Amino acid sequence: MAHEMPPAEQFTNLTRKVMEYSEMFAAIVEKAKTGLGNADWAKIESLVDTANFQRVGQFLTDKVETIDWPAYKGYITQYAGYTSWEGTLRRITEGPNTVIQELEERNTRDGVTDIANTVMIYAFNKDAKLTHLDVYVAHIAKRPAA
Repeated sequence: MAHEMPPAEQFTNLTRKVMEYSEMFAAIVEKAKTGLGNADWAKIESLVDTANFQRVGQFLTDKVETIDWPAYKGYITQYAGYTSWEGTLRRITEGPNTVIQELEERNTRDGVTDIANTVMIYAFNKDAKLTHLDVYVAHIAKRPAA
């Protein structure tokens, strides 16, 4: 199964920013396999209040962590170097300064695909920059990679 994410251009307002962020995240994960530089982060950082950003949730372990933007970049770089990521958009809902995105995510590593339902809550400041990301992950299956 490949990415099943509609293009950001189909959306407006903060929902569009979240879909753009998702597209940029996928591109960074792919690019990490050949090496990432500061220029590779510039696009996604245009959407983020990097000085005030916090991500709360599981990432590389089964423990909930609160990390800032520099730590998040490090985690993404580490994760992306050995993992292939695919996502399917299930639902996306916008409220005041907030977008809730529900995905099925597929992370493939070492010949195994881990499938999870993920809910992400994106919070934005008055300048429409991402300041907070809550991530809730429910692992639902593992299967041999196709």
